[in-house]
Amino acid sequence: MNTDAIRRFLTVLSSAVEIERGQLYQLVQSAEVSYCLRDIESQREIGLLLQSFGYPFNQVGKYYESIYLYRTGQVKKARELLESVAESAPTRYQSKALLSLSAVEHDIGRFEESLRLRLQSSSYGDPVTLLEAQRGIAMLRSAEGEHRAALRDLERLIPLAHMIGKRGHPAYFSFLNSYALELSEGGQGEQAEQVANFVAASPFIDRYQEWRETVSEVRLKRKRRSTVSVALAQEPRVRRVIEFMRTNLQRKLSLADMAEVAALSQSYFCRLFKTQTRVSPGEYLIALRMKKAHTLLTKTRLSIKEVMAAVGYDTRSNFLNHFKEYFEIPPSEYRRLSRHRL
Repeated sequence: MNTDAIRRFLTVLSSAVEIERGQLYQLVQSAEVSYCLRDIESQREIGLLLQSFGYPFNQVGKYYESIYLYRTGQVKKARELLESVAESAPTRYQSKALLSLSAVEHDIGRFEESLRLRLQSSSYGDPVTLLEAQRGIAMLRSAEGEHRAALRDLERLIPLAHMIGKRGHPAYFSFLNSYALELSEGGQGEQAEQVANFVAASPFIDRYQEWRETVSEVRLKRKRRSTVSVALAQEPRVRRVIEFMRTNLQRKLSLADMAEVAALSQSYFCRLFKTQTRVSPGEYLIALRMKKAHTLLTKTRLSIKEVMAAVGYDTRSNFLNHFKEYFEIPPSEYRRLSRHRL
């Protein structure tokens, strides 16, 4: 339901003398859809209207307004509303408010209080709330470096997650998002990428930036560990050329240059090199350039332009194309994820 349609619906509801409870429950459902889609403006409009009605709709309205306030940085006001909802709302919304309060506490570094609130909310019977609460507890353990324990906790939740996944609820994909991260932390890159691919296929992916970041991060780590690795040659002439490549990455290197170092004809050199390394000289050189670019992006403060020059590119488009072929994301995004998430 778009914003204009919501406004028309709200006008009709506001002018009615008596409102069917069924209509109000439809409005609550619209608020839940807006919540899942992170349409915070619609959430706020519906939340404010619901507060003009009696219990329990006024409490539900406070909850959805609080989410708008939280996501727009008005944390103090959001916290006040959430505390009110946690005290007075129906059970389902009490538990949702406790979960949201836990997120607030986590953001300001009060991890023990965040854990307490999640444990409290997990005592409610709603499956989605239970999954979110238990997932959050696992993530708190992960934040403290207990990755194996966090992974075990998440794996125990898989049956519940699948049950919720059949409903198409985004909580299922939030669970998969966390699961992919912990698999990646545990060195299970292939499995992590498989799970991340399910997240990437979610109909909600465009609305959840943190999911997109996880997919990029998991793929980044897998690419870094495998694709950029280069085979070692045993043949002395090929080894000599590889060392020549390594020490001249900043230069333009032609096939003729490499064949001359090997003291071979170009055609014979290409056949020998591919026999030894399983790739062509040009492909091997690009792999070395990308490996060096990874190091410079993650270990130095060189600009993207300086990194590009240091690995032998004078054309930005060629550098970006090769980099995205290896890592699937631009160099600037790679640097940000490497420094802040790995």
